[in-house]
Amino acid sequence: MVATPPLAPTAAGKTSGRRSGRLRKRKLTGKGTGTVGVRRSLRLLRWRLTVLYTVVAGCGLIALATLAVNTDNHLRETRLDNSMETRARTAVALVYFTDSGIQLQDIRQDEVATGSPQLVVLLGYPPERAVFASSDPALKVTASHLNGVAAQAIDLGGIVRTDGEDDRGHPTRLLAAPLYDNEGTAAGAVVVIGDPTDGDEEHEKLVAALILGCVTLVTLAALAGHALSGRSMRPAVDALERQEAFLADAAHDLRTPVATLRTLAEAALADPAQRSDLLPRAVALSARMGDIIDDLLTRARLNAGVQHLNKELLRLDLLVESIVDQLADPVGGPGARAQVTFHAEECTVRADAHLVTRAVANLVENALKHGHHPGVAPEVDVVVLRPGRITVSDRGPGIDPNVASALFGRFRSDGGSIGLGLSITLWAADLHGGKLTTAARPGGGAVFELVIPA
Repeated sequence: MVATPPLAPTAAGKTSGRRSGRLRKRKLTGKGTGTVGVRRSLRLLRWRLTVLYTVVAGCGLIALATLAVNTDNHLRETRLDNSMETRARTAVALVYFTDSGIQLQDIRQDEVATGSPQLVVLLGYPPERAVFASSDPALKVTASHLNGVAAQAIDLGGIVRTDGEDDRGHPTRLLAAPLYDNEGTAAGAVVVIGDPTDGDEEHEKLVAALILGCVTLVTLAALAGHALSGRSMRPAVDALERQEAFLADAAHDLRTPVATLRTLAEAALADPAQRSDLLPRAVALSARMGDIIDDLLTRARLNAGVQHLNKELLRLDLLVESIVDQLADPVGGPGARAQVTFHAEECTVRADAHLVTRAVANLVENALKHGHHPGVAPEVDVVVLRPGRITVSDRGPGIDPNVASALFGRFRSDGGSIGLGLSITLWAADLHGGKLTTAARPGGGAVFELVIPA
């Protein structure tokens, strides 16, 4: 299949090409001015969410740790007070009076005579002298201090608690209970001396464990918060990436048709005699641009998940034949005429007609544009085989096996940056559960095979 040579570039067309190049350069250099700002804002928002999550978790852990420390202190004080009160009441019960005076033999034989807290029995009202003290006293409290708290207990007729210091400035806890003789008269008091610092080592271990635990949990909370915030930002990032891809695809696919359309219009204005030939080509090109825009919008909707593939039964051989009829234009150079051969078996598949049309068109256009040597007319073979195989072969320089896989990336080919054609074809194949492969053609050139499951 052959067609007439393409319209030779005019001076206006060259100017348009230079302007297009400047616009493209300006677009590339300014690319991301908006999207980069959005990405920066998203990253900043992610870090803010991470910090917020960490601060909230840290405040909660600090509050719990403070509560634990205060509770431990309160329990230590309660245990000490209960122990001192039990010891004082036991001592009061063991001391009794007779006609000969106070009797201490029972208290000396009891376990309250040893160990901690310390125990002192004071006699007299007001208390004057100590008649008994437990062995191995660790804290030395002045007599005036002991007498003072004992006098308070006698005056109040009940237990008195107070804090103080010993002779060395060590903190102490004092508890006094009054003693009564057989006639019910206050005769003295029992004073218990407790050490409020007892258990500080265990308390410090608890505090250290809480600090270490809080730091560890806050770190884990920060990592978890960063991961969760990243996951929560993922939809926004994906939407931004889809937007960038859509803009890039639109810019690539429309750049050449727009430039060609402008060239046709300028040529028609410059030479009215050619209008009858140029205007139909301009109309056809405009229709193709509309199809391209529809395809881009369809792909964007499919990627966004708001539209599904419109699969229907279609004759793959007839579809490919119509595509070949439309695209068999010469692109090899001035005077060169493209030769496209087509062979097909009757083949029916269930697929989206627009996406398959776009995929096959990209393969044929790629072969016509890149599948020939300079100055040589392109020779392309298109074959459709059951159950759904489409092969497009050319006689160009072939493909380096080391870069074959990179051809399906966006804006890549064996000749450099060409656009999205093959990547869109691969995308369409994936959506249909098919595949796209490339191999060397025997005798030179490349073979692309697109498989659409029947």
